[in-house]
Amino acid sequence: MSTITNELTPTRLKTGDLKELANTSANPCVSILMSTYRSGPETQQNAILFKNLLGDAKRQLEAAGHECSIVAPLESLSAKYDFWQHQSEGLAIFVTPDKTRLVRVNRSLPERVFVGETLWLLPLVRQWNTGDTQFVLSLTWDSASLFRFDGESLELIETDVLPATFHDLVVPRDPEESLQNTSHRSHGGAGATSTAIYHGHGEGEDKIEADRDQYLSLVGDQVAAAIYNTGIPLVLVATTEVAGHFEATTDVSVDARIEGSPSQWSDQELRERVLQAVSDQPSGGSEEDLDQFATAIAQSQGSSKLSEIVAAAANGRVDSLLISADETDTDATQRNTAVVETLRQGGRVYRCEPDQMPDNVAVMAIFRY
Repeated sequence: MSTITNELTPTRLKTGDLKELANTSANPCVSILMSTYRSGPETQQNAILFKNLLGDAKRQLEAAGHECSIVAPLESLSAKYDFWQHQSEGLAIFVTPDKTRLVRVNRSLPERVFVGETLWLLPLVRQWNTGDTQFVLSLTWDSASLFRFDGESLELIETDVLPATFHDLVVPRDPEESLQNTSHRSHGGAGATSTAIYHGHGEGEDKIEADRDQYLSLVGDQVAAAIYNTGIPLVLVATTEVAGHFEATTDVSVDARIEGSPSQWSDQELRERVLQAVSDQPSGGSEEDLDQFATAIAQSQGSSKLSEIVAAAANGRVDSLLISADETDTDATQRNTAVVETLRQGGRVYRCEPDQMPDNVAVMAIFRY
């Protein structure tokens, strides 16, 4: 079933969503991408920037001979104060004649308005080289918090739900207590709709197990959305029992474990244990991995010529595609086409900072045949 809806409620990308977006084809397709402020007075600028970008979208639609009514449902967003108070680092808006989807993105996005027959997906694909950055999930049966570790410090990440306690997410069925929990989460000082799940039926061990599964499932959904397509490894800090249940209950891929109960450690102790665990792990996105592209090209099993790659992608020949994150050059539209076609055909796509691209090229591909 399609995950794309017409609701103006932002969601986060999950596995398979990017390919589904790549398979979206219509005339026209409208893409509006922007960075957003999470909190503080700066959030007022979110609505202003959106209004300007929406105006640009209308001008592009008119210039291409299309009716502007396709973006009419978005007009109301400019005046929705609460909507702009609850953003992440970036927002992508995709509109076709019969579908609209708003996507919160866990990284800043370059401003872009694109009207064409496909969507603009170039900045949403998986990042290649992550350096020393790690995500760290601190998890107990009582609480869950997600951090970003940069090699020295831990930065708390706020998602739609996290950080949260067990009772934030699994609310008791007592009517009075449930009422007190209906707006337990808020962002930027404004009340938010509860995402809690009520305690399951039954008593004893079965009930406890069902509640814990619900709790871990919600935590897993939030973590999966936050780390999706970042290319950043996840370190799980939990006891053997909690870690085992988490990995059995969710589809979240854990790259490293730190065994123990984080509730018993100070912030400094947690940082030191994460630092030790990270230092013991091999780094991803290495120069050797990048050399695979250069080797394939040297052996005529790949290419760095954009026109050749676009044609190969349309024919399903591209196995892996590495693109520059720079969107300012004149080839950006063609590179977006290469991304869309590669995803449609089940290929893998990665984005890399321009200064990390081998030989200063803008795109590299490894062919299937």
